Amino acid sequence: MILSGEQIREYIREGRILIEPFDDRLIGPSQVDLRLGCKFRVFRSTSLVDPYDRESIEKNTELVDTKGEPFVIQPGQLILGVTLERIAVPKDLVASIEGRSSIARMGVFIHISSGHVNPGSGSKSPIPVTLEILNMNPAPVKLYPGMRICQLLFYAMDRAVSRGYDEIRGKYAGKVEPSGSMVFEDRS
Repeated sequence: MILSGEQIREYIREGRILIEPFDDRLIGPSQVDLRLGCKFRVFRSTSLVDPYDRESIEKNTELVDTKGEPFVIQPGQLILGVTLERIAVPKDLVASIEGRSSIARMGVFIHISSGHVNPGSGSKSPIPVTLEILNMNPAPVKLYPGMRICQLLFYAMDRAVSRGYDEIRGKYAGKVEPSGSMVFEDRS
């Protein structure tokens, strides 16, 4: 079941969902819009990216803080960004990121594959949502920190998990900046 806007408000009033900073005007019929932050992880050319070599992954990106200025994303460019809002999801809900139609109609996609926000994410301290932003427009597109960039939907689970994402120490738990891949931690 997807939570309605009224249910989202109720969860926020009860302190079960945390959204900081919170603006009630961002809640819609079945979602809450989130705004773009000002930190981006930009991919750069390297000779090779090896998923099991931490150093090669780290060399492949750099962190850019626009300090509130717009970021111009080039045609075909993929960047990682974060939302302005920091969230905490309770153990009985799952959230998913959806792109906004208005942004997609400019040829900009907000998440490529990982739109899932685990139960218990941000439980220790609210965290921004990481976005995988891809410009498929043949022209550069200016992205403004603070602009509404995506929607977050909340799904009720049949029962709460016993240990949330932060408690199991998920590899991206507690990240407040857009972090690059940590797939190297998957290697046994």
